[in-house]
Amino acid sequence: MSFNKKNYYELKEQFLQKHLAAADKAEARKRELALKIEGLEEVDTVLAATAARIFAAALGGKDGLDERIAAIKKETDELRAARDELLKANGYPKDYTDVHYECEKCKDLGFEDTKMCECFRRALVMKGYETSGLGALIGKQTFDNYSLAFFRYEKDVYTRMSQVFEIVRDYAENFSLKSGSLLFMGGTGLGKTHLSSAVAKTAIDRGYDVLYTSAVNMVGDFENAKFYKDEADVSKYFDAELLILDDLGTEASNSITNSFIYNVIDTRICKGLPTIVSTNLGQRDIATRYGERVFSRLFGVYRPLLFCGRDVRFEKK
Repeated sequence: MSFNKKNYYELKEQFLQKHLAAADKAEARKRELALKIEGLEEVDTVLAATAARIFAAALGGKDGLDERIAAIKKETDELRAARDELLKANGYPKDYTDVHYECEKCKDLGFEDTKMCECFRRALVMKGYETSGLGALIGKQTFDNYSLAFFRYEKDVYTRMSQVFEIVRDYAENFSLKSGSLLFMGGTGLGKTHLSSAVAKTAIDRGYDVLYTSAVNMVGDFENAKFYKDEADVSKYFDAELLILDDLGTEASNSITNSFIYNVIDTRICKGLPTIVSTNLGQRDIATRYGERVFSRLFGVYRPLLFCGRDVRFEKK
């Protein structure tokens, strides 16, 4: 698995700046107290030279080295205790001038040695939510709040939708770059978008780079890039580890827009990257609208899942 590279490098820079800012704030607090508390700056100057004093003691040879270092340590401990008392007497906690990081484990660098810190991973997940294209859906449409109860009015419908739900949830929970692609088919209000959102959230939480978009928006980006030299980043449609393309068939249909759709679908197949496409169109409509090349890829490579039943929005009312 790998997080979105752009997100990764942006966050790494943000964490570095946060690390440096914490040190700057500590220094500012030291300067503040140096002006307020008499004698504190002199104590800090001696404490700051501790390492240099130990090094100088070591240069004096092995004879009596332990005693010299012990004397420095004793003086340092006494100075630190005196410093703590100075701060306390003036109403400050003893760690007031320490560097305070948001994450003490990694010192706000995002990594403990070479291991990614949990705080950095959480930040990547949150950034993944922001850049996935899901917006507010990311926390509202999950597997936990997808209700099959609305399909209980007919046994066959409930059985089919239960099977679809289990297949999609298993796909998300075990998602990898070898997971293959899915084709969600069926009328409106049957939960295609809901389950697409749930897959996206689960995959992002597991560390994958997910892009969720509608066919209308994707085609719009390609048109802007082709005809208006817009800076729209169309490479993301080819490179995202999981692309979820919602509402295929709602975009304007012509030879150019169809070529955009074909290019994305075919390129991602060639790269071996998983894709989920959802559509209200049936098989015949897809063949008529997009032609044999798109049809053969959607039904020859993707796993079709048929959503059936009555519009859940009306059932809720």
